[in-house]
Amino acid sequence: MTNYKTIPTWNEGVWEETEFQTIDDFRVFIDEIFIEPGKYEFDETAFIFNEEATKFNTQGFYCDKPMRSKDFMTYWEDQKNKCRQGVIYKNKGKTWYLTRDYYMWLNFLPIFDKEEKKYGFAKVRDAQYHMALYEIMAEINYKHVAILKKRQIASSYFHMGKLINMYWFEEGAVLKIGAALKDYINDKGSWKFLDEYQTFLNEHTAWYRPSNPGKVLLWEQKIEVRINNRKTQKGLRSKIQGASFEKNATAGVGGPCTYFFHEEAGIAPKMDQTYEYLRPAMSSGMMTTGQFIAAGSVGDLDHCKPLKTFILNPEANGIQGVQTDLMDDKGTIGIAGLFIPEQWSMPPFIDQYGNSNIEGALISIRTEREEWKRDLEAEAFQLRVSQKPIDIAEAFAYRQESIFPQGFLSKQMKRIEDKEYSYELMKLEYDGNKIKASRTKKLPISTFPLSKKAEDKTGVLVVWERPIKDPAFGTYYASIDPVSEGKTTTSDSLCSIFVYKNPVEVTKETPEGLETFVEGDKIVASWCGRYDDINDTHEHLKLIIEWYNAWTLVENNISLFIQYMIAERKQKYLVPKSQIVFLKDLGSNRNVFQEYGWKNTGTLFKSHLVSYAIEFIREVIDEETDEEGNVYKRTHGVERIPDKMLITEMLQYFPGLNVDRLVAFSALVAFAKMQQANRGYVKRKERDKSLEPLDISQNFGKLNKNPFRNIGRNKKIGVNKIRKNPFKNIR
Repeated sequence: MTNYKTIPTWNEGVWEETEFQTIDDFRVFIDEIFIEPGKYEFDETAFIFNEEATKFNTQGFYCDKPMRSKDFMTYWEDQKNKCRQGVIYKNKGKTWYLTRDYYMWLNFLPIFDKEEKKYGFAKVRDAQYHMALYEIMAEINYKHVAILKKRQIASSYFHMGKLINMYWFEEGAVLKIGAALKDYINDKGSWKFLDEYQTFLNEHTAWYRPSNPGKVLLWEQKIEVRINNRKTQKGLRSKIQGASFEKNATAGVGGPCTYFFHEEAGIAPKMDQTYEYLRPAMSSGMMTTGQFIAAGSVGDLDHCKPLKTFILNPEANGIQGVQTDLMDDKGTIGIAGLFIPEQWSMPPFIDQYGNSNIEGALISIRTEREEWKRDLEAEAFQLRVSQKPIDIAEAFAYRQESIFPQGFLSKQMKRIEDKEYSYELMKLEYDGNKIKASRTKKLPISTFPLSKKAEDKTGVLVVWERPIKDPAFGTYYASIDPVSEGKTTTSDSLCSIFVYKNPVEVTKETPEGLETFVEGDKIVASWCGRYDDINDTHEHLKLIIEWYNAWTLVENNISLFIQYMIAERKQKYLVPKSQIVFLKDLGSNRNVFQEYGWKNTGTLFKSHLVSYAIEFIREVIDEETDEEGNVYKRTHGVERIPDKMLITEMLQYFPGLNVDRLVAFSALVAFAKMQQANRGYVKRKERDKSLEPLDISQNFGKLNKNPFRNIGRNKKIGVNKIRKNPFKNIR
């Protein structure tokens, strides 16, 4: 494909050649000049990039020399060489490389200019230049291509130009285009661009190329001739074929392939299957002989999963990855396929040379979004943002309005990140008949979703409050979302457990009178992970449960942990199905004969249990009032959730997303609140130590400790204070 050895070079007005001794030398050259839009610093040299197109626009033809003259032939041979090798430009210490495809596209392949509303040649744009460099980088590294792009970047025009370049000049090239729908690639779609290019090249250049057949979705570059009164065929024999995958993901993928371009890759639910079937046709042994190119904007989220996989996991899929700080709105740096955001080459924030004004574009985008947010419904706003994304996370974000209160969750995430919640990372193990708890330096899982191929999925127990001494059974509840196997590279599911401390209503006698508040009612520990041996996973869960003496709710879709506990004679810790009140109230699990736990049916979690989690977040758990009784501060239930990764799952949640933590948590809250509604709170009376005689008080002078200090709030009932219903909507 790429002939890297000798490349025409324009050096401050003088034409010369640049030679590369090896492909490694060429790779180094490409790596050095590959930066990003906004930083390429095109200058007046950019006017030379498309000099031939400018010439044609001015005079209506390319070469004024007599046809078949030496000068005529020299001109066209020189241009062919540039279309095959690309061109290096040097000026004032700066260097740029126009790939073969980009040079030919700029100068010999006219397109419809939407800005000027007429046919003409593409203008120099750093985003398109960047895309062309990325593709040549992938080619020389024997990688495939995945491009997540903004709309209206002329990707279809450019990639049809890439196929035309190969079809026009390469012998025996097999070029294919495909799409989920036929109309994306036929004469209503990309194929019309091929027709336009073929017509122009045959009419205005010396490179006449016939096609036989020349029908839609099948071209072969040849012509029938007679030699010695015999029919034969002449030509380069290159082919362009098109196929749609509406019914079959592998239609038309057989045989060798030089380039395969997948049109509208963001609306291609079976593209990953097509890719896997095509890969053998683009390789010979361990060598890559062809290239798969997927480019598209995100459509329906269910249809863009393959593109999302290619973009976010390039290395695992043989895709050329690049480092980017556009993973999300926090500037997270990662390796991804090529992402072309809205702010690159966005009119009018482009200078006369084709450089992007990134800062100006972003200011304009954010101003526009403020207007959208004011005028549009939440879902419409999110959809519009996804179609003009400024980072990768935005492009793939769920478009419907989140069912979880984003404002509450975002503020809680900040509290957690500001380290308002102290915690310990704990290792539990048996020491004889007792459980030994010790601190560990091992870190919890901090990525969501966790890669299926992650080396270490064990995580660590996070403890915000250790169990009280000899806790009575029922002081703590736990909830488990189990796993069905140990080590795996095919699933991103993790085992998850949350431990909840039940509330205790404390009435305290103080010098000011009786004060009532609630202790507990909060998450005190969590673990999310899995061991290579599922028995280790089960033992770890058992240790946590026994340490807290927790009555434990288990999702029984996977019954292995329940069976394990029964075998260990520890079933006393398991909540029987008969005690799970929300199953009765919803009429769920009637046909489930498992004695313990609950079965997560298709609708139980997403239609019912999630609502308990939302109510837990929104619940007002404290109010502060002024002397006149006016509320000036409210504390909401979300502050009882100190787990960052649980908050992350809530922020990203949409139906169908694998949310192990959220499943366990939602079931726990539903169970706990139902128990409290039916049984009430445990109650305890206390007397302020200041009311004791001074000579018997051992704590005089000590600070009055807040029993709800881990979340920084008390629930109080008294003068100028609200009466609390711990889960008012349940009754």
